Amino acid sequence: MNIFDILQLILSIVIIFLILLQQRGTEGGVLFGGRTEFFLKRRGLDKNIYYITWILIIIFIGISLLRVIGK
Repeated sequence: MNIFDILQLILSIVIIFLILLQQRGTEGGVLFGGRTEFFLKRRGLDKNIYYITWILIIIFIGISLLRVIGK
């Protein structure tokens, strides 16, 4: 395994965790079994988690493209 394999593995686990945390309509996400409510806007920590998730997805795609181009 090279560094790109390890980075992709770590990023994929973190992205899955962050996506589970921000399930709409639940407080605390699916992982913590929060009660269901409807939220119209992202605020505070939920907003930060949303942006961090997108940044990590872009990095994941970039690493994937680097691996394809490098072969």
